Amino acid sequence: MRQSIKRDSKKILRHQIGKAMAVLFMVVSVLMFFTLVERICAQTLNIWGLSDLFALEEVPFDAPVVILSASVILAIWLLRGLVLAPLYLGQHRWYWNVALDPDAPVWDVFHYFGSLRRMGRSIWYALNLIARSAFYSVCMLAPSAGLLWAGYYFYISTDSTLFTALGAVVIILSLLLMALTVPLLVYFLTRYFLAKYIVISRSDIPVRKAFHISVKEMASRRGELFFLYLSFLPWALLSLLVIPILYFFPHLSTSTALYAHCWLRELDFTAYGCPAQRAAQGAAQREGGA
Repeated sequence: MRQSIKRDSKKILRHQIGKAMAVLFMVVSVLMFFTLVERICAQTLNIWGLSDLFALEEVPFDAPVVILSASVILAIWLLRGLVLAPLYLGQHRWYWNVALDPDAPVWDVFHYFGSLRRMGRSIWYALNLIARSAFYSVCMLAPSAGLLWAGYYFYISTDSTLFTALGAVVIILSLLLMALTVPLLVYFLTRYFLAKYIVISRSDIPVRKAFHISVKEMASRRGELFFLYLSFLPWALLSLLVIPILYFFPHLSTSTALYAHCWLRELDFTAYGCPAQRAAQGAAQREGGA
């Protein structure tokens, strides 16, 4: 199935790669805009940016410039989140639609800016995803992070050769543990994969219910999705050269949208107390004018 999905994704992108790149550039442009706004505020208000605060060895939290800097940074990040949450869901809505309809318009990306209800739904989805992912990330990465801190502390805090060697060993062990934990974390978080596509395709299903359905339905499918991600690893590494990301991200997004269509088409929503409705239909047919 994985190879078939990727072949179909390539066929779709033969005719849609221009639109896909435009969608990607929209998201990147928003990220660059808010980074520029942060730098302009730092220059005009004579305050510190986020990178400046992290560069300080000791942050004087009671200093007025620090309080002002933190307030401005927080405001910019909140505004960034309010814009990126609808944009994130909007771009995946476009990939969801283009998987079935080659004429899906690019402005579908801005669908969730169309009303306060849509925007609130996209933000609520983002908050749920971030909170759930952050909780499990902290739980799973805490042991390796704690070991890394302990190893670093031993390595720099004493002149003893024994403790320095012990610190180096602990650092190596913590990095090995982290290298093992990160793939397990990615595998675990695939449980939320279907949530965004349920939110996109079924406006009548609450966001939290979408997460609940996703967790149940992905229980037996996480391995398939995880191996799809692994198959894109060479492309991810090539994307460090920047230019390959122009194809990598659209290819991955189209592939995952096709997977979601296949799986949601088979899903019995009535088993979860939801109205029976085919999830494989275009999202625009269900949310148009909402």
